[in-house]
Amino acid sequence: MKFSEMVEHFERSLPGAESFKTAKAHCDAIMQDEPFQAAAAFLIAGFCRTYVLLYEDQAVTSEFASKNKLQLLQYMQHLDQALTTQDPAKAYVAINEVLQQYLASDRIF
Repeated sequence: MKFSEMVEHFERSLPGAESFKTAKAHCDAIMQDEPFQAAAAFLIAGFCRTYVLLYEDQAVTSEFASKNKLQLLQYMQHLDQALTTQDPAKAYVAINEVLQQYLASDRIF
């Protein structure tokens, strides 16, 4: 699986823990099969793992689930845009930008 495919799949999925679980599984495959995309996949996998651990057995509102799906999707899209250039410097900058955005956020996951 490629990072772009994972992003497209996540975008089409319903909000909630199952989508985050599937995205994490896709990230695990990307880390094994796509060395250039591995660091970005590792970052996203960590966000997914945390979301599932915190909210899988919790009753969350659809608004909460949708908001968090959108936040992760924005991170994924930002990374994907950089990864498609195949430029290591752009990928590195994008990973750092996502991390800075996350640190400035509510850190829900």
